[in-house]
Amino acid sequence: MPGTADLHNWIERSVLDANDREIGHADGFYVDDRTGEPAFLLVKGGRFGLHLHFVPLQDAELVGDEAIKVAWDRETIEDAPKIGADDHLSPEEERRLFDHYGLQFGEEPAGAAVVVLRRWVVVS
Repeated sequence: MPGTADLHNWIERSVLDANDREIGHADGFYVDDRTGEPAFLLVKGGRFGLHLHFVPLQDAELVGDEAIKVAWDRETIEDAPKIGADDHLSPEEERRLFDHYGLQFGEEPAGAAVVVLRRWVVVS
């Protein structure tokens, strides 16, 4: 999994599922506000590149010079909750993603409107 300093090297690469099938291209990242660590990859895919999928970066790795391999299969990724790519995800949106992928959401911070994941923009 990349650190935020390495994210510029991951953007626009092809994204492969756990079975080495291409599912799209890296379009952005969401980082954890608490740790600053990248948590989800935003993948642009579909027939015309119009679908956006959130895919956990847990166990993701670079493959060669042009691709990122993620730990989930295409079907799991395509069945993930459809969530808009806003600057911040709501705690409810985050919980739906974490639950779908079987990941531990963690302790919810005290306070009513705390956002954990925010979009990280790569500037060339």
